[in-house]
Amino acid sequence: MAKAKATHTMVKVISAAKTGYEKWFNIPRHTPRLSLILYDPRAKRHCLFTEDKKRRIAERTKQDFSRSHR
Repeated sequence: MAKAKATHTMVKVISAAKTGYEKWFNIPRHTPRLSLILYDPRAKRHCLFTEDKKRRIAERTKQDFSRSHR
């Protein structure tokens, strides 16, 4: 009998300020990659946090919102 996959996964995000500060989030498995602006206590300011661990996510197609017919 096959084991079912979990619907959520743990993801580590690290600070772009290169302080080594990290946070963990429990997110749904099929969400796009995380990029958040959060407070970094080591840098003592808000910084960009990006997802560290690579996970397989289906590529999203670029949406065209132009009103041209071609």
